[in-house]
Amino acid sequence: MRIAALVAVLVLVALGAGAYNLTTRAVDLTARAQHAVLEAALPEHEVFETERGQVHRYSGGEGSVLVLVHGFGDTAGGWALVAPTLAEHYRVVAVDLPGHGASDPDAPPLGFDDVAAGLEAALEDQGDQLILLGNSLGGWVAMQFALDHPARVQRLLLLNSGGASWARVDQELLLPTTREQQRAKNRAIMGASAPALPGFFLDQLIERGSEPRLQSLWIEHQQGHYLDERLSELRIPVDMLWGTPDPFFPIEGYADRLRDALPNARLRLLNECGHAPQYSCPDILSELVLELLTPAP
Repeated sequence: MRIAALVAVLVLVALGAGAYNLTTRAVDLTARAQHAVLEAALPEHEVFETERGQVHRYSGGEGSVLVLVHGFGDTAGGWALVAPTLAEHYRVVAVDLPGHGASDPDAPPLGFDDVAAGLEAALEDQGDQLILLGNSLGGWVAMQFALDHPARVQRLLLLNSGGASWARVDQELLLPTTREQQRAKNRAIMGASAPALPGFFLDQLIERGSEPRLQSLWIEHQQGHYLDERLSELRIPVDMLWGTPDPFFPIEGYADRLRDALPNARLRLLNECGHAPQYSCPDILSELVLELLTPAP
């Protein structure tokens, strides 16, 4: 399985950096190795200025533009396992959203408007007829972009996407503070593929999730910005790709309601892939995306 191979490589990278780095910087070293895989597939690295600082974009391949938008607390590197396959068929663009990865701001406040403005800046020169694939918060931001720029987006792929009102997101699951809570989050994200991680790695994940900028984005999430009243405006084709089980945005009660609110939406399930199939089921996800985007003969 590709995810197991990547985890093994990342552990070797961390081990090669020495025992001290392994126990104190394993998450950072893993993120760097993951990002190196992404940049090998998307070698064009560009930086754009916004009112809140710089936003980083990575791109590669040729053809129609397929934009990959990561979720809360993630980075463009989260697409490392799917970007190489997709870039064989499309011009693939991945963005570090504001407050994530290499993109500013590195301190609060960080709000939904900042995140949306960062995506807009990174796509300003990418023309029309964009295809957007967004996971979780990334799907939410992708829908917002499509609503604000309807002439520029031809299709949306929503991967376990936020955006509709949902009061049941558990703060302990999103922003864990104990090792057991972090293990539960890992299982929620990766489903059956969640690896068993050592305690020091869990501690570093908890520390990364407690960054003030993410905390401020979570606080604003609780205050709204939901798209319920505008969902009927999305007349373009929308494919909802849903890894299961998803404790963040479950099928029953959330995904089925989102599908019913979108005029041209269809739902496809990725069973046992959890909230982020780009990590847990990259081959299945890549094949499904290519299948959906390939015109019928």
